[in-house]
Amino acid sequence: MNRTPKAGAAYNPNPPSRLPIRIKFVCSIILLLFLAIALKAFELQVINRDLAIDIGTRQHKTLFTLLSRRGKILDINNKELAMNVDSQSIYLRPKNITEPDVFVAELSAALSIPEEELRNAVISDRSFKWIKRLADNETAAKIKSLNIKGVGFLKEPKRFYPNIHLAGQLIGFTDVDSKGIEGLEYYYDDILAGKAGEIVAKKDGHGREIIVEPDELDPGTSGNDIVLTIDSNIQYIVEQELKSGVEKSQGSKGIAALMNPETGAVLAMASYPFLDINNKGDYPEITQRNLPVWYSFEPGSTLKIFLVTAALEENKVLPSTTFDCLGGRRKVGNTVINDLKPYRELTISDIIKLSSNVCASLLAEELGKELYYDYLSKFGYGAKTRIDMPGESTGKLIHYRLWGPVELATHSFGQGISVTAIQLATALSAIANGGFLMKPYIVQRIIGRDGSNYKEIKPFVVRKVLSYDTTQAATKMLEGVTTRGGSGTKAAVPGYRIAGKTGTAQVANPKTGGYYSERTIASFIGFAPADDPKITLVVIVEDPKTNPYGGVVAAPIFKAISEKVLFYMGVPPTRSYAQTKIMPNLKGLSARDILKWAEREGVEVKLTGSGYATSHQPGVGERITDDTVYRINLEQSL
Repeated sequence: MNRTPKAGAAYNPNPPSRLPIRIKFVCSIILLLFLAIALKAFELQVINRDLAIDIGTRQHKTLFTLLSRRGKILDINNKELAMNVDSQSIYLRPKNITEPDVFVAELSAALSIPEEELRNAVISDRSFKWIKRLADNETAAKIKSLNIKGVGFLKEPKRFYPNIHLAGQLIGFTDVDSKGIEGLEYYYDDILAGKAGEIVAKKDGHGREIIVEPDELDPGTSGNDIVLTIDSNIQYIVEQELKSGVEKSQGSKGIAALMNPETGAVLAMASYPFLDINNKGDYPEITQRNLPVWYSFEPGSTLKIFLVTAALEENKVLPSTTFDCLGGRRKVGNTVINDLKPYRELTISDIIKLSSNVCASLLAEELGKELYYDYLSKFGYGAKTRIDMPGESTGKLIHYRLWGPVELATHSFGQGISVTAIQLATALSAIANGGFLMKPYIVQRIIGRDGSNYKEIKPFVVRKVLSYDTTQAATKMLEGVTTRGGSGTKAAVPGYRIAGKTGTAQVANPKTGGYYSERTIASFIGFAPADDPKITLVVIVEDPKTNPYGGVVAAPIFKAISEKVLFYMGVPPTRSYAQTKIMPNLKGLSARDILKWAEREGVEVKLTGSGYATSHQPGVGERITDDTVYRINLEQSL
């Protein structure tokens, strides 16, 4: 239908076109999409250029990860405790295998791998496949001698512990992927791990691997080294004497922790039975635990010194204050407290020296449960010490509001509370150093990849616990324990003043909530020399069969360790001794290093075998003379 223009209006045969709203909307969407693409292109090409290159590279290549070269773990004298050795890893190039059946039969027999597993690897569409990581030298040599086409070898770093079980639970270990899973290897994994290397395999346009070039690889970067506060010579002494004492008493396990009371630096830490970390799979999980930080137990009478120091600090008593010990028997509620002997009137000093449970319970009442709990907390009980080790236990310290008269009494002589050896050593060090609770630590410094100090760990004061006068009074009491008539005379070291405390506690039965009838924890804690402490030492023996008491079982171990360690450290005795030398720990050293040491010291050595030292005579810590001949056994244990 034609429309007639209105009168007076001009006629335009080509009116201006108007785009429909739909078309405008579509155009706007397209414009926005182009803008988004442009922004993304700018981001990839300018802002995140490296990421874009990496994405493009991975579209054309496959990267196979090699094991990282972890940093070394060194003792305080830079002796290697954990290191890397080059090992052969065996791989397949399936597309190079021309006779699969022959290949599978030969390799299956040589590697003891099921034929079906190898056959699946051979028919894989991958151009590269691992079949044996970190093969031992004998296996690698055997495969190489077969000269099988399609098999290749690459060097990878294998974690190796040259000192066998020395500080095994403390050092820990790694898994098959070289990742730390226990001990220091786990705690400092980020520091030690480094960056893993990579092998490059190319891809075609369809993403299929077309060639692999093992020589085209990124070697990665090594991890940082860590230097410990541990002295391997002292560690060896502690382990040998702990082992000897536990076996002599027929105990089930032994624990020792030795530290510098002034700084909190741990000089040695031992768990027995020992762990050979090169063959960790041969040991049960409990043996892999670092007992001084993980295992908690009731401390028994070793806790009495902390009760006494709290009472002295609060001016509740003086060292000369006396208590009537009621003939060695006291009933509290429905519980009867007994002493080994029927003591009557004892001074505070005598309560520590003779270890009276009855008088300790009376002293706890004099102090009061709130103050006693407060001081136990200040000493660090019921909380982690925050030592740089994994798996630390807090122990158990129930709040004083839940204590009745019986709980207050039992806490006075170390029952109803559980502690760890590192807690005991740290708390006792606060008495030895004049009243300061130090944070214990095991790593002294971290070394950067360029060999410079990346980080150095300094001693850290957690809090002030006691006054100097209180610690001096407590030290005199602890000296009385190891002198004539005391409960710990077997811990006395000739020529040195020794401060210490015995402990005997029942082993808690978690199933019944009570105690095992014939199982005990025998312990001795102490520091030396008492007049200028250089070491704090805690010794624990669980379930000794020959005798249940700490003064009989643990005290002799304390003496044997302290005597050798003080001599090794060059701490002079209070009275003159003949001028002698002490045998260092040579275990784990190569023949070359031993010969260098012998030349430096001007001594005669006789080597048997080859490789690394596994044992020697004289033993570590033994006194030697100028005419001593050193006999050293070597074994090739790589």
